[in-house]
Amino acid sequence: MKQTLLAKLRELAALSRTAALAALVALGIAGMSLGPVAATVLTLTPNNSLAPRYYPEQLTHYVRFAVDFNDCPLRAADTACSFRVASLPYNAFLVSISKQIITTFNPTTSATIALGTSGQATNVMAAFNVFTGQATTAVFDTAFAGAGELVTGSGATATGMNGGFDIYATYTVGAAGSQGTQGRAIFIIQYIAPNDGDCTLVPTGSTATSC
Repeated sequence: MKQTLLAKLRELAALSRTAALAALVALGIAGMSLGPVAATVLTLTPNNSLAPRYYPEQLTHYVRFAVDFNDCPLRAADTACSFRVASLPYNAFLVSISKQIITTFNPTTSATIALGTSGQATNVMAAFNVFTGQATTAVFDTAFAGAGELVTGSGATATGMNGGFDIYATYTVGAAGSQGTQGRAIFIIQYIAPNDGDCTLVPTGSTATSC
C-alpha cells in the first residue's frame, strides 16, 4: 500500500514538472534551457470602444495621445507590442502628425514607435526613432505614410470597433523582451472630418468612396 502511494506521488510530481515546463515554453521564458526562442509580437485589443471624433462645425479635428515605455508589456520573446491609442472617422483627411519625445526610451539596443490601422501596421506613420540620444524637440510631420485619405477611406473597409478606423501604436525594440525603464512620447494626429459636401457617416464594416 505504501509503495503504491509513493509511486502515485512520483507520477503526479512528474506530471507537474511537465506541465510547468510546457507553460514556460508557451511564455517564452524557458529559452535558455531549451535553445533559442523565435522573436514574437503582441497586440493588445481592448474590449472598450473609442468613438471617432466627428463634429458638425467646419473646423480641424485632432486626436492627442501619449505612448509610455510600459504601456504595452513585452514578454520574454517579444520584440514588439501594439495597442490601440485612438480612432478616426471614415474618410478623415489626415493633415499632419506632430510628435515629441518627452523622455527617450532606453531598452538594450534600439526603440521605435509606429502608427497604423491594425496591430504592427505602419501605414499611418513609419517607425519613429525614440531611442536614447534622440532629440526631444517637437517634430511637425506633413509627409507621413497615411496623409490624406490613403488609409482612412476611399473604398477601404471600416475596421474600428465603433466605426471608422482604430489607430494602434507599435513599440519595437532591438532585443527580445527588453522593455527599458523609461520613455514617453506625445503624438497629435490632425485631420479634417468628413462633414462637408457629399461626405456621410459610414457604418462599421462598410465601405464608401472618397469625399
